[in-house]
Amino acid sequence: HVHVGMPDAQTAIRVFNGLRRHLPLLEALGANSPFRHGRDTGLASAREITLRAWPRSGAPRAMRDPADFAAFTRRLTDVAGVPDYTFHWWKLRPHPRLGTVELRALDAQASLAHTASLVAAVHALARHEAESEPVTGPPPEILEEASFRAARAGVDATLPDDAGRMRPVAELLDELVELVRPSARALGCEGPLEGLFDLLAQGGGAGLQRDAAGDRGDTGAVVARLVACAIEDGVAGSSPD
Repeated sequence: HVHVGMPDAQTAIRVFNGLRRHLPLLEALGANSPFRHGRDTGLASAREITLRAWPRSGAPRAMRDPADFAAFTRRLTDVAGVPDYTFHWWKLRPHPRLGTVELRALDAQASLAHTASLVAAVHALARHEAESEPVTGPPPEILEEASFRAARAGVDATLPDDAGRMRPVAELLDELVELVRPSARALGCEGPLEGLFDLLAQGGGAGLQRDAAGDRGDTGAVVARLVACAIEDGVAGSSPD
């Protein structure tokens, strides 16, 4: 999960609404779960499809203001019979208790570099949306269909842009990076943001896992590669002493 601190509730709603439209692209870039129970699912993110079986998941509607969010979540909590809004397992949500907007849509990544790139994109987008005119974005039904396309094809997906035109992830990524570059520069994360192009060129996390599996679908080789990534990151991040 990626949390972005918010200065106040109104800004949190503005950022939440603005980030909604970027969910499918972020999910395509973060897709990293092609295997389930030792088999290739044919998906880039089996996790996304599996989570659809859970209640109170997916992409919620846009909220008018903090009062609308509070009323909506209170009603949903009552109907669901759950303790509070933290049991609303949306892929994006304001988190008043922590003072953040929380993105829950991304698969875990095998490398710190990919993780840093995706986190940089989320934080830069949040800053951009906080400073932009409020938007509501697509309805949940459109977002869910686009998210399915992202889960199925990952970085090879075609997704709708803000005008509803279907376009490849590579084009949408170019536009996203240019859109948020000033925000990333202000946050000091322009370098990690640029790393998204490396992630794309490598076929995303799902592509890297399938490359490791090879034609025989050797999931043991996938596990070995994931462990190697973790070790490499640990060595790179360790101190001399």
